[in-house]
Amino acid sequence: MKNIRYIFQILPLLGLLLTACDKFLDVNTDGTLKGDATMQELLPTAQFYTAEASFQQAYVACQYAQQLGSALGANGIDTYAETDNTLGWSNLYLYALPQLNTIIKKGQEEVSPAYMGIAKVLTAYNLGLATVNWENVPYSKADQNNFSPAYDTQEQVYATILKLLDEAVTELAAGTGAKPGQDDLIYQGDLSKWTRLAYSLRARYLWHGSLRNPQQAAEGALAALEKGMKGNEDDFQLQYNSKNLSPWYSKVAIPNTTGNLSVTFTNTIVDLFNGATQGVADPRLSKVIGIKSNQTVYSGVIPGSGSGSTVDLNNKAWHSNINSPLTMMTYSELKGIEAEARLAQHGGAGTSAAGYAAYQEMMSANMKKVGVEGAEIDKFLKDTRINVGASKLTAKQIVTEKFKSMLLIGDIWTDIRKYDYLDFPMPANPNPDLQGKRIQRMKYPDSEITRNSKTVLANQKDPEVAMWLITK
Repeated sequence: MKNIRYIFQILPLLGLLLTACDKFLDVNTDGTLKGDATMQELLPTAQFYTAEASFQQAYVACQYAQQLGSALGANGIDTYAETDNTLGWSNLYLYALPQLNTIIKKGQEEVSPAYMGIAKVLTAYNLGLATVNWENVPYSKADQNNFSPAYDTQEQVYATILKLLDEAVTELAAGTGAKPGQDDLIYQGDLSKWTRLAYSLRARYLWHGSLRNPQQAAEGALAALEKGMKGNEDDFQLQYNSKNLSPWYSKVAIPNTTGNLSVTFTNTIVDLFNGATQGVADPRLSKVIGIKSNQTVYSGVIPGSGSGSTVDLNNKAWHSNINSPLTMMTYSELKGIEAEARLAQHGGAGTSAAGYAAYQEMMSANMKKVGVEGAEIDKFLKDTRINVGASKLTAKQIVTEKFKSMLLIGDIWTDIRKYDYLDFPMPANPNPDLQGKRIQRMKYPDSEITRNSKTVLANQKDPEVAMWLITK
């Protein structure tokens, strides 16, 4: 495994150490500033920056996917304005991936396959974030002595992701060497959950390629998810605490409540929850969508306009309160993948009993996660506009419900691009450079253009050009 610290110019400003009795984040000391930082010190830091990279991706991607829109007017990202997501790139390439690479190296030296397996799962996830943002990205040719490496193609990146996940499964099952405990902020050392996550991510990334080879992707994803997450308790998420606050709370909700507006929910997502689109109100509405003071009707911002909103991404909503976890992949998403894959096996004309059960479980699991009562879940699932029957289920119906269940998880942008943005209206004031087309990618950061301009110019494409993944 080659070291990817080729742009590692500064050390992380924030490290995470754990006391023996505290399984949560602590920042009293930065153990990673030491040259001999241990795997136990590096792991929580790498997990923290993985979550931060996830947030930065979701902040941009969910605006492109029309879950979020600018609350500041007509000049936001939601107009399909090009953005380079510099903070996301930095979290990936300055912090998370170098830390994970060091863990893998130390795990090899100290014969600790459990740490290596976890680090490879997280590396695969971070590479997945990178490639769905920018397509071709640095990895295999990068090391600390090469400041201008060639980029891997997206096809190569997906092959690397799957290889890492396969290796991780083997290493997690080894049963030898040091094993994490409370230094593992995500699963507290439960290697069986890490194994299930590895298979779940394998299903996600295989299903990403469903446009290129639907039957092969369906077969591979279904085989993987059989060993994947079994319930909400397996969700891949980071629980923050009072010392390190969830970024949806600290960077969005709190500023929004103090007049420093940034983003809010769009009419696209709100109208799906409030019944305007489907004709039936979703009981998650009041759980996941905040509403402004003195307002009673839920209306989202019109993308690209900055207007029309009575809702708020505030500190009372499920994803953005002081106790909120940062979700990166959920059991609900896995059931959505299963529903899509089984539908594809039927040629898209209806589905099997198992496929229909997965569709229903996708919605039910997410509702339970955000606190909807059982009676409300049953009522919603039995409504004829939702309970369409296995023979009439469509990909659009599944992905529409997946869009709701994956609220504020950035990978939903991959689905939206695969399905040609469903039938979402174009934003107001769309970026004229796209000439009426939908945005497909982020720009490479300016810092990367300065550092590695020849490579960036060879890989950068116009924002409306579909990625290799999205082309048939």
